[in-house]
Amino acid sequence: MAAKYQLITELYRRTGIAVAKNPQAWQGFLSSACRNYKCRFDEQLLIYAQRPDAVAVAKLETWNRQFKRWVNKDSKGIAVFDPKGRRNTLKYYFDVSDTHEGYYGSRPVPIWQMDERYEQAVMERLSDRFGDVESTDLASDLMETAKNAVEDNLQDYFSQLKDCTKDSFLEELDDFNIEVIYRRLATNSVAFMLISRCGLDTNEFFDREDFADIVNFNTPATINAIGVATSDIAEMALREISQSIRNVQIAEKDQNRTFAQKTQAQYDKGRQQPERSEYNERNHLQQTGGLSYSRPNITDRARASAWQVRLSKLQRLLRSNR
Repeated sequence: MAAKYQLITELYRRTGIAVAKNPQAWQGFLSSACRNYKCRFDEQLLIYAQRPDAVAVAKLETWNRQFKRWVNKDSKGIAVFDPKGRRNTLKYYFDVSDTHEGYYGSRPVPIWQMDERYEQAVMERLSDRFGDVESTDLASDLMETAKNAVEDNLQDYFSQLKDCTKDSFLEELDDFNIEVIYRRLATNSVAFMLISRCGLDTNEFFDREDFADIVNFNTPATINAIGVATSDIAEMALREISQSIRNVQIAEKDQNRTFAQKTQAQYDKGRQQPERSEYNERNHLQQTGGLSYSRPNITDRARASAWQVRLSKLQRLLRSNR
């Protein structure tokens, strides 16, 4: 296990350096990370290294118990760090494509997709959560949301970045210029994740220059700095989008159910009603839950300390395995 842990640690280090090599590499990572936005940044980086096409990952126990799905024979797990385990331990995720339904009781996997009928509700919810925007289309709304979310939260992360620029291309810059670069890259990165996850063509909204600053984050500490901030802030917005879509779906089901009941009531007028059986008393509506791999919700006030703990752990881990 120790040898495996060292291999994954080295994979994490090499992948972090690789995704910061150029704008295309960073965009490739963001395209993967937005699909598993509930995972931590270090998990997203390792998922990208091992299964960049993963759509929805969870532990074997979650697939078995919550979704009644079984992992396919010979499927290879995605190794990630397990901070809740003993020192230097790993845990394994499996993508939904690695699983199949059980013989009975399997539940749908809630992987949301953007649709035109959700757009208005999504834009209204994002406006309520992250501030009013003047845009009237989804893409522009997502761009404005990213900008507002970064403005509201980046200071919690920037205060930590200033202490870890040693040996990076940021080292010789003053705080003002570091913050300008950090804010611009974080805003574009969060916007890219939102645009990509909502199924829009990122090539229509971004070009190479939008991510040119990534090459300045050329050490494990600085790539963690931009990665953690991007991951956390994008997750805030994507969770709001997910919940908004869920609310629309619930409202549509309620409306369809009400319409069906009214239609049945008209049909049954004047007919003798049979006694209700035990079968008719049961509720056969299937409830759909979320994948239980989400990290805990933390307030904006606590984000700085949480970020510092994660970064310091990763820094110690990388130093111990040099």
